[in-house]
Amino acid sequence: MKWHIQILSPNTHNTRSTSVLVFFPTTRYLFNCGEGTQRLSFENNVRVSKVSAVFLSRVDWESMGGLPGMLLTLADSGMKGISVNGGRNLTHALAAARHFILRNDMGLSVNEMLDADASADFRDSNVHIVPVHAYPSSSAAADEERACNSCESDSHNIRRQLVTRAFGHPKQPNISGPKSRLVAKKNKQQQQQQQMKKKGYYGDDDKCSGSAVEEHLQSLQKAEEEALEKKRAHSPEASGRNGMGKLGMLLPQTTPSSASLSFILEGPVVAGKFDLSAAVALGLPPGPLYSRLKSGESVVGPNGNTIHPSQCVGPPTPGSIVIIIDCPSVDYIESLIANPKFAPFLEEGAENKSRQSQLAIIVHGLGPGVSQDKRYQGWARRFPAHVHHVVSSPELVPDTNPFQRHLRVQAAIAAVDNNTFVLPQSSSAPDLPLSSFMTGKNVHVAEHNAIYDIVPKFRVDSSTIPQLLSPEAMYKTARASLRSGIQSKTRGLLTNTAASQDDDASSDTHTVSDTDLVLCPIGTGSSVPSLYRNVSANIISIKGYGGIVLDCGESTVSLLKRFLGYPHRNVYNKKVDLDYVGFVVSLKMLYISHMHADHHLGAVLLLREWSQLTKALPLPLPRLTIVAPWRFWAWIQDIAGVQDIGLDRLDFVGCQELRILDTPQADPETLKATSVLKAKLGLTEISTCFVVHCPWAYGLSITHKNGWRVVYSGDTRPCTNLVTLGRAGNKPPTVLLHEATHSDDLIKDAIAKRHTTVSEAVAMALGMRAENLLLTHFSQRCLNIPNWKTKNVLDVKLPRYGYIANYTLRCFDKDGSRSTTASEAADDVREDTLEQEQEEQGQEQDQDVDALDISEDVGAEMAAVNDGPMLIDDMNAAKEELLKEMDDLSSDNGSEGTDSSDRSSQNSTDNTIRDRISTSLNVAVAFDMSAFGASDFMRYRRNVKLLRRAAWEEIQLFIAEEQKAPMDEKIVEQKTNRKNGSHKKPLLSKKYSPIRKGKRN
Repeated sequence: MKWHIQILSPNTHNTRSTSVLVFFPTTRYLFNCGEGTQRLSFENNVRVSKVSAVFLSRVDWESMGGLPGMLLTLADSGMKGISVNGGRNLTHALAAARHFILRNDMGLSVNEMLDADASADFRDSNVHIVPVHAYPSSSAAADEERACNSCESDSHNIRRQLVTRAFGHPKQPNISGPKSRLVAKKNKQQQQQQQMKKKGYYGDDDKCSGSAVEEHLQSLQKAEEEALEKKRAHSPEASGRNGMGKLGMLLPQTTPSSASLSFILEGPVVAGKFDLSAAVALGLPPGPLYSRLKSGESVVGPNGNTIHPSQCVGPPTPGSIVIIIDCPSVDYIESLIANPKFAPFLEEGAENKSRQSQLAIIVHGLGPGVSQDKRYQGWARRFPAHVHHVVSSPELVPDTNPFQRHLRVQAAIAAVDNNTFVLPQSSSAPDLPLSSFMTGKNVHVAEHNAIYDIVPKFRVDSSTIPQLLSPEAMYKTARASLRSGIQSKTRGLLTNTAASQDDDASSDTHTVSDTDLVLCPIGTGSSVPSLYRNVSANIISIKGYGGIVLDCGESTVSLLKRFLGYPHRNVYNKKVDLDYVGFVVSLKMLYISHMHADHHLGAVLLLREWSQLTKALPLPLPRLTIVAPWRFWAWIQDIAGVQDIGLDRLDFVGCQELRILDTPQADPETLKATSVLKAKLGLTEISTCFVVHCPWAYGLSITHKNGWRVVYSGDTRPCTNLVTLGRAGNKPPTVLLHEATHSDDLIKDAIAKRHTTVSEAVAMALGMRAENLLLTHFSQRCLNIPNWKTKNVLDVKLPRYGYIANYTLRCFDKDGSRSTTASEAADDVREDTLEQEQEEQGQEQDQDVDALDISEDVGAEMAAVNDGPMLIDDMNAAKEELLKEMDDLSSDNGSEGTDSSDRSSQNSTDNTIRDRISTSLNVAVAFDMSAFGASDFMRYRRNVKLLRRAAWEEIQLFIAEEQKAPMDEKIVEQKTNRKNGSHKKPLLSKKYSPIRKGKRN
């Protein structure tokens, strides 16, 4: 049986754990699942859909931060019966995920591999895995850990029950082939369609009143809050910190585990070689008897004689062994190298020779400083000379950027505007040479996607290692392409800003912004991490005050390190004058909009980093305020038992207590925390509102004393509350950061998933008089800069405020100046449309909207429903979108796109409204790791055509490479034969080397 191992992610300055995938023909075993593991598998075409077991070296977020998202994806793909194995507190960590995960048909099994527990080993038909425990140098740590291991109590039973509630009763893994995966996909689609129909998202006419859904959802949330308040009065946690009784019971308390687990993996026994000549000599004719002998059965020959396997089958070969070591710091070295489970591989003796011959490779997952410690180096050299060593250490592994798809697009758009679109930091050279650890031909540095064949013969396969190009190389190539003006139309698109940029992205053509507000989208995707966009995360840097994080999806910390710079400042970032450490230390507020996993899974690691980096500061130590739904705070308190995140220095303010409408009387502790937060950040106002997405989903508004105001939508359908929030006060939003998950033609998907289209987001900005609109949270199908159309904007009906066309006309005189305040205009429109809306609401209440009811018992399940991706072929859909988009490029008009029917049918009123929209609102599309000051929106507007074309060209090149086939004839024709017809060769020759040398999965 062939099998091999593959390095998914080595240990670098950017990542803190080593992920290894073990491949067998029918299944996979994943060792460590840190943040970004799922995105890396997409990047390198590594299929994780067959993972049947996950093993964690440590129960902390460095090792398991990507696990919740991975489990959600595997569950949605139909995978069942996955086993998760790790140290103490593993059950606690997974039980804490009940606040946002509900996949009770997944059948997850949890195995805590406790020290000195003989039953902790993992066995199946392929492997036998033995855990090896190591502890910090303090002997008290090991004694305390073993004491906790022996405490099997009712508390642990409670945790197991909650894991079962979230993931279902344990099942046998279903290792699915292509046919069964198609069946699972079809069943998933049918379930989604039935769910949509049941919930009354849209009927046969494909319409949905946002106001009806909004009011119904808010009434349900109010009813649930009242029920929770009653429950709190009888809850033992009623007097708990910050009123946590509102959420019912928290998990039983636990303490973080200091144990680190290494693993000894032994593969299956290799059957002996069948001796054909011996079988013929025994009189056995070829046929099924040969197979029975190979499988170990005795058979009866034609002559009636019994033939045993030993007579014609050679002796079996013991299974090969792989050791995966985790040593997070030098404090663990003594405990690790003294563990007796390693003795058979180190000590001389006849009884150990067989065991040593089985050992093929050791993967050294080492923390800072371990690779240079003489004790560890001496121990590693004691292993047999034939053993291969793969070293994964931050000093020895270059901190390259493995996400080459995103990097290529980022370099292309940075070539147009390197002030707004920041090149991520990376390093192609290690801090120290590999020889500083160990020398020899069998010593290898860990590399992304490297494969090591174990059986039938050990072999190092470097064909799948990606060629990781540096941001500098990509940027210079993109600038050269831009400057050369490969096509006349591109030359015409060049603006003064883009043309005057220096070829060196770090050149000081623009100093750090002198404004006190910089809004930086760090992750701009939705649902799951994708090739070009990570999940939601945004930061606000307020000069002289500190930082704010608005949502914190998985891998936010990793992206911040590349965006701001770690361990030194990113010279390509010209807007934020802080490096990663400086920003995290200055952090004052973490805001979470709702409980979907793509908006908060990176928060634990961020809080861990904040806690560690601020411990060394002078007293009094700083505090951090969390503004979030109550359930997020419950999850944070639960997870604080697994890892130290500075819980004693965290203040919590519930989003519901900052609502501008129907706000309950806040308790004194909340009022104090809010007042302190405003003073630290210089804010004059911080408010929230319910939005239409899921229970406990909120929008946010913050106003600074320097005069700027930011409104953040979170995830939502167009809704009244958010418009009201944006219009509150005397200051219109300086920036509206609004989700635009779907393009206009996917309105049904937007309604079904309770998201917003691009044109609807523009309408929301106009409705609240925003000066600038920054679009984010894009679907995986939206690869490039999306278009919005005036016609679609005018067709948007804002709940309770009427059509945006009427609103715009009432806000402006014929000459374009404002005729009345937005508030008065909206009130006028509301009076005109109230009667019609009441009639519509009455009709819709007759529909099956009662299916949306959520009781106290199922409230968590409703909040836990993951905002998963639609089940489509993303590659084909993206390709179709790009082909269609190419037809629109010649008629591109800034951020707005119009088709021929629009141009022929627009009347003078629509033209007037279009002009007024274009003069009153700047619209920009966010990419990962971009930085916007208030003055950058106009520059974006001037460059939008060139930005769209630059991004398009890079993305479609990747699609062509991915399919390993020539580009579509249509693409080649469109890119070769421009209107001037002056180019004979395709525009996109190979500007870069292929990303992969080969593919093996």
